[in-house]
This record gives sequence, structure tokens and C-alpha cells, in this order.
Amino acid sequence: MALFAFAVSPALAAAPYVGTWSGDRLNCNATADIQRQTLFTVDRSALSLPELGCERATFRKSPTGWVVHASQCYGSDPSLEEPFARVIHIVRHGATLRFTWPGFDSGPLVRC
Repeated sequence: MALFAFAVSPALAAAPYVGTWSGDRLNCNATADIQRQTLFTVDRSALSLPELGCERATFRKSPTGWVVHASQCYGSDPSLEEPFARVIHIVRHGATLRFTWPGFDSGPLVRC
């Protein structure tokens, strides 16, 4: 039985990027308009960033970061074609997390 529990535990552990993140913890409890502009929310199957949300997303670790394949996206960038794939670098340092990709850097974020 202990062997079974050991084998299952890593699968149940949340990926280090899963959660809601913000550059300022005060935004975590702000109005919905502020949250839409400032919060980064990632779970195992969806992605919501300021100005972009995707109902479906899958994450795969690669040597250059996390590859996110996303679809059913909405947001303010009309140039996005669906589904789109983008290499997003997600780096966690202690209690902070940072999202970067060419032309974008979230800066250090804290968990809400």
C-alpha cells in the first residue's frame, strides 16, 4: 500500500505555476475590472492573463520553458489565430513567479 501512495503522490502534486498570481497582492482582492487587468491565473487546463484568456490550455515542459497550446481564446489581440502555440517561460524563484515570452515580461509575481 505504501508503494501505491508513493507512486500516486507526484501525479497529484500541483505544478509550480498553477495558481493565481499578481505583481501586487492588493490586486488579488480588487474589483473585477482591476483583476482582469492585473491577475495571471493558470490551472492544468486553462490560462487567464491580463488581456488574454483561453478556455483550454495544455502545458508541456521543454528545454526552453513551458510550451502552452491554447484554444478557445479571447482577448484584445485580434492577430491571434486559433489554436495558437507559444513558448512561455515560467520561472519560479521561492515565493515569486515570472512569465516571459518574446516581447513580454510579467515581472515578479506573488501568489494570491
